[in-house]
Amino acid sequence: MPFDPSSGSGLRATGATANTVLALGTAAAGILLVLAQDVTPAWAGYHTWQYSAALGIAAVAVGGYALGARRGDDGELGMRLTFAMTGALVIIAAGIASGLLGPDTETVQRAPGTVAPLPDVGAAAFFPVAGPASIAAGDATVSLRRRSAPELEIAPGGRQFVGATVVEAVSKPAAYVEARDQSGAHLTITQPTNPSFLSPVLLFPQQVPLANAVLPADAFATPALHRQIKAFYFSKSASAAARTHGFAGREALLFAVDDDSGKLIPGGIGFAANGQGVDLGGVRLRPTLGSYPALVISAVPYPPALWLGAALFLGGLGYGFVGNQLGGFPRKRPIFSQSSEQASEN
Repeated sequence: MPFDPSSGSGLRATGATANTVLALGTAAAGILLVLAQDVTPAWAGYHTWQYSAALGIAAVAVGGYALGARRGDDGELGMRLTFAMTGALVIIAAGIASGLLGPDTETVQRAPGTVAPLPDVGAAAFFPVAGPASIAAGDATVSLRRRSAPELEIAPGGRQFVGATVVEAVSKPAAYVEARDQSGAHLTITQPTNPSFLSPVLLFPQQVPLANAVLPADAFATPALHRQIKAFYFSKSASAAARTHGFAGREALLFAVDDDSGKLIPGGIGFAANGQGVDLGGVRLRPTLGSYPALVISAVPYPPALWLGAALFLGGLGYGFVGNQLGGFPRKRPIFSQSSEQASEN
């Protein structure tokens, strides 16, 4: 005997049929797929045709049930649930629009003390100046400034919803490097390829295969000594896997010191652990390792549409099931029917 979802005593008491249960299940599945965008907004799958197709199928099924229920195909309960189905359709439509029309997820990483325009958000991101203590603690907070709107601050691990986008601050490896000559005099560090030319903070934007691993890498220069220096970041796991002598299981930077022509200086390769100095090619380098935030910007369903859809869906469920259990609203008898009954009595 085939299973009838409405065969339980509880469901039978509400007047639910197999079509009712199937429609509600489809609506709930579609809503969960949409809400997933707010939970893990950076997932690239939201912008694929498969995701949009799944939501489209759910929308067709829910919309078809709502049209039939409005005609009375699923009894009085079905007619009442059309409000809930309308709310589900609003939420699903918001999810489809976000996936198809919203911009792809973007990561914005800038040097300390710089400003990055965020056109998709309608704001500018101010990345704060960071010293060795801030890099080591990883506590730098990025500010979002918008025209005619309050300033928003995002700490590492935090997020802010701005319209149909969410901006998250994620921690990325960073190093504050101090450079001195053999006499101990401070050397100015420059980064010709970095918008913040005089920044001593390395953000390791490149990925380089080295030591049987792919390592974050960056580069800087000390113009006073005519040195070009490459830096490779070894995490604890990477240094342990590489079995670096004296640095296994510790965070460290591998430095390679070249001259102005790009030729490696003899004795110019060596490791420096976090907070420790190393002399290479006539330069003493001391890194402070930690993290600095980058912004991950993702499209999400428009929040007012979600709130409207949620209100309709939850309110519709209450109107459908609670109202049906109470027996519904009393219906007035047609006037013509009352007149004909009175005439027959006379």
